[in-house]
Amino acid sequence: MFPPYLFAYAETLGTEPALIALRKCADAAGARLWLTGGSLRDALLTRWPKDVDLAVEGDPIALGKAVADATAGTDHAVSFVLLDDATRTVRLVTKSRQQIDWIDMAALRADTIEGDLCLRDFTVNAIALRWDATFDDASGAFIDPTGGRDHLHQGRLCPTGPTALTDDPLRILRAYRIAAKLGFSLDDTTRQALARHAELVRQPAGERIREELEQLFTTPDPASALRQMQEDGMIRELFPRLEAGVGMSQNDYHHLDVWQHTVQVVAELTTLLGDFEGWPGGVAPGWLNSAPHHRTALFWAALLHDLGKPACRGEQDGRIHFRGHETVGAEQFAEIVQQLRLPRRVSTLVERLIRCHLRPMLLCGEAQKKAISTRATDRLYAAMDGDIRPLFLLALADLRASGGVARGDDDEARLLALYEQLCATHERHIAPVDGQPPLLTGADLMNHCGVPQGPQVGTLLKALREVCIEGQIDTRQQAIEWVRGQLLPPS
Repeated sequence: MFPPYLFAYAETLGTEPALIALRKCADAAGARLWLTGGSLRDALLTRWPKDVDLAVEGDPIALGKAVADATAGTDHAVSFVLLDDATRTVRLVTKSRQQIDWIDMAALRADTIEGDLCLRDFTVNAIALRWDATFDDASGAFIDPTGGRDHLHQGRLCPTGPTALTDDPLRILRAYRIAAKLGFSLDDTTRQALARHAELVRQPAGERIREELEQLFTTPDPASALRQMQEDGMIRELFPRLEAGVGMSQNDYHHLDVWQHTVQVVAELTTLLGDFEGWPGGVAPGWLNSAPHHRTALFWAALLHDLGKPACRGEQDGRIHFRGHETVGAEQFAEIVQQLRLPRRVSTLVERLIRCHLRPMLLCGEAQKKAISTRATDRLYAAMDGDIRPLFLLALADLRASGGVARGDDDEARLLALYEQLCATHERHIAPVDGQPPLLTGADLMNHCGVPQGPQVGTLLKALREVCIEGQIDTRQQAIEWVRGQLLPPS
């Protein structure tokens, strides 16, 4: 008998136009279909899946193309995507975006559905239901050769068999990600198996490793998963420079070693991104939702912001320091970009965040002595390509993860006040200048001011912009006179 929640899910599958077309094409081709994988798992956990995973006894490629042809030109047309020719895996993307966003189909990897399920990664993903009229009546039988339903009820993630992890070493990382996503435990036996095969975790292509880690960042508790990964040897294999921070003590500003602080920054960032209440200056979920790569980059930066500390650790007069670690870490990050094939727009932002992550608190210190100048504000915005929001989110997470005796009780309030001040300065003095045509162009400097063609043109234009944002110049004539004054020999 089905769990009650599956009745609603079965009703949805029975009314979705793309799935209706799919079953008609399957019946015509004599193909047999089973609902399985993550979509059935999530439905059994009362999490409404937005996708459908199907195992096919037949040819998924021919079936997928038939569905695309049958729905072409209709309001419910689907797009056919070949995901993997070797495994005969295809995706049908539903353009209508109703209850189901896409349908994944893969050919059986064994002679029977039971054999196919036993070749899958984890028992909770190795449950199946025949998708036919019997399923619509909610009276079909579960096919569960590895005990996945019991493990679902127990909240345990277990491999389907002794070779499940070595058959595809990416499953090693996937174990931590799925456990974190579902809130499941990895029991001692599973943890021991993961640790035993830790050296295999580097074998998959960098892009696949990156995708698993980035999916881990979207789970409710990536920090706990990262701690387990380090304990089981995964961080040592994937990121040896991070592993070097394990047990490395820090100065009085910190209460944790370098690695534990790093993980705590990830935890604090997770909390911050789940609750934007009280954040000033346009830091809100809509901003991150409109640019998802910002969220991804923030988690990479949280994990890697102190990458350079082990190489920079030193002591002077009995005090620990890590001078220059932000610069060294940004340079070391280039190796990880190559290793994991990070997209340029993500890697560029991560590199900026690593390189600049100390600057907000350094500016806080300066602000206690004197007002932050417009030029200093402009330099920070320029270093972050015009957007300091991700930098201050990272800085706040970093600050909250620092609980040493040297941390001030009002540090967080001062950081937020600085953020508001910088935003106000930018809006009042910098944005108006950058939002209109420059008072002078390079051609103007050469034609009206007598500046010879060459690098001096760019130098003068940059300097002119700086005096403009400081409010010293606001007309074209003033700009010409200022440039001519710069060209006069010193008296």
